[in-house]
Amino acid sequence: SLLNNTSTFTFKMRSLGTLSLAWVGDGSGVLLVLTTFHVPLFMMRFGQSNLYRSEDHGKTFKDVTDLINHTFIQTDFGIAISPDHSGKVILTGDVSDVGGFRLFRSQDFGLSFEATDLPFVPLIQLLYNPADGNTLLTLSITLDLWLSEDFGATWRKIHDNVCLVRWGPKSSIYFTNNNNGSCNDKGALDLRRTDDYGRSFQTIATRVYSFVLGGKFVFVSVMTGASTERVIHVSVDGGDRWNMAQLPAVNHQQFYSILSANQDTIFMHVDDLGDSGVGTIYVSDDRGTVFSKSLERHLYTTTGSDTDFNSVASLRGVYMTSVLTEDGEVETVITYDQGATWQPLHQPQNSVCNAETSTNRPNRCRLHIHASYSTTMKMNVPMLPLSQPNAVGLILAHGSVGDAESALSPDVYVSDDGGYSWLLALRGPHHYAILDSGGLL
Repeated sequence: SLLNNTSTFTFKMRSLGTLSLAWVGDGSGVLLVLTTFHVPLFMMRFGQSNLYRSEDHGKTFKDVTDLINHTFIQTDFGIAISPDHSGKVILTGDVSDVGGFRLFRSQDFGLSFEATDLPFVPLIQLLYNPADGNTLLTLSITLDLWLSEDFGATWRKIHDNVCLVRWGPKSSIYFTNNNNGSCNDKGALDLRRTDDYGRSFQTIATRVYSFVLGGKFVFVSVMTGASTERVIHVSVDGGDRWNMAQLPAVNHQQFYSILSANQDTIFMHVDDLGDSGVGTIYVSDDRGTVFSKSLERHLYTTTGSDTDFNSVASLRGVYMTSVLTEDGEVETVITYDQGATWQPLHQPQNSVCNAETSTNRPNRCRLHIHASYSTTMKMNVPMLPLSQPNAVGLILAHGSVGDAESALSPDVYVSDDGGYSWLLALRGPHHYAILDSGGLL
């Protein structure tokens, strides 16, 4: 019956591009597919993007390229969909042959688009305010911060010399600001906040290297004294008051990375000294200041700044990641108790692996999950592990069992109990999705 209900659609692409695919709304059945380009327009004489639209969950598509006047769209800007499922879509077109950039704005799930010329050249994709889909932020290539309160129809510049910007809770905006015109001068930035869409600003931290918002927490890494070391400061009230996190300081060759932050816990990676590609995971208390050691030899390469850390959305407190063993093997480990204990994955029941022949170690037949590190190593892994909050316990992932040969062509494995047990689902690499709360894979 699966074959009877499988539909195929071939996209005829006139030029070298990549396909971007996005669902619009929740349960609307509307799917947009856009061909985009990795290079700017001046490098492609005849480049144009094609837009396709489906109203039946992707069974059939209609070519609606004329809605965007056959404009050229870069991959970096892609399809910007509002997070409130209201059917708002924005495409950012490169019309530099006639001057500048143009927005194509839809409020009806991509049925119709209105064109608006931008008064600046954008650097990043538009950021929707999570609390109001009509309010948008973006940075220009001259590092100016621009805001729109009418779904991109009009824009006003609210600040200059901005390095990084994020929406905070309750329509607040957080950004780092450099006073000397260079974002490369990390450790000399100010962290600023506005609660009224850029009409007034507060500087809430100085000597800032970087910042992250996560759950109820605001984190900054700041330079200490006259040295080149950085420490982490944490706030739970939006940056009005700060506490120093009880974590090791790092030097200019090391880094901190927040792996996960929810309302009550932070997982923080602290890079080891030297170029080992590993570090230690620390887990915080609910104030974000007291940390305990959770996992050593955690794999986090600086080359692609990639880690396999994955928060399993389908079961609370479950996380997967990779460690680098003493003998140089990459091994998947999982925790079911928010990082208190970690263990390797069990061998899938229906997998083929001989512990005797693969080598002398019985743990050779453990399941290894392929994630960001594998994609950095250019392995054939088209998708990262997938889980969804409404599909309880379900995880889909590429994996391999046994020796290095099996890793060359990973298979798809599925778990329905939050990663405790696994089954081989499909041979070879695949794209996959979870629909209907796990009723359809």
